[in-house]
Amino acid sequence: MGLSHLISIVGAGPGDPELMTVKAMNRLKNSQVVLYDALIGEELLNIAPPDAVKMYFGKLHNDGQDPQKRQDDIHNQFLYWAQQNKQIVRLKSGDPMVYSRGAEEISFCRKHQLNFEVIPGITAAMAGASLFTTPLTRRGKNSMVLFYTGRKNNCGYPQVESVVNVIQTGSPVIIYMGLCHLVDLAECLLSYGIEQTVKVQIMCRISQPGQIKYQTTLGEVDEFLQKNIPETPSLIMIGKNIESL
Repeated sequence: MGLSHLISIVGAGPGDPELMTVKAMNRLKNSQVVLYDALIGEELLNIAPPDAVKMYFGKLHNDGQDPQKRQDDIHNQFLYWAQQNKQIVRLKSGDPMVYSRGAEEISFCRKHQLNFEVIPGITAAMAGASLFTTPLTRRGKNSMVLFYTGRKNNCGYPQVESVVNVIQTGSPVIIYMGLCHLVDLAECLLSYGIEQTVKVQIMCRISQPGQIKYQTTLGEVDEFLQKNIPETPSLIMIGKNIESL
């Protein structure tokens, strides 16, 4: 297969087109095919040329899709459009290397000798910390930060002991995809001895119209969510020292 095609695995950032990198913007402006995920808004898609082929491959919580079939379909599109020598943009929200199956797509491209590149994007944790002025690290208070998925498996929350250890140091844990399990996760952390007064921030629609931040504590999560319905997409920050400046 010739190398006149290019598959650009692009991080679109948290939603605001102005937060995309210049390189990501240029690839999208010159794209011929765009394979895009959920959470990619029309404003981003309209950056691509009007005649570009735009195909949705999004996945939402409890949408009934088979995630492996969806990923296989994306890989098949890589092969098909590469054979047509097209400029392909695989457009992902956030960053391709943070909870987005970027590794699988890279491995597929290498296996099939496809010409590809990866363009970083601002992941939601970084964007939320800056836009809501809540530092992830801070001299004398937070020496590290942990990114964690709030999804359970058959054995509960994977590596939850590591989450507990980080919170106990005073540093924050950032929970992706965790809103629907937040009450259960809070109860789990409390059962490990985490104090009820530990702070919880819920950042919603980061960088998008209507972005909002809620704050509660680990011991009051259940009561809070009975009174409030945070919008998705959302990100959760848990820590003793988290503080908006």
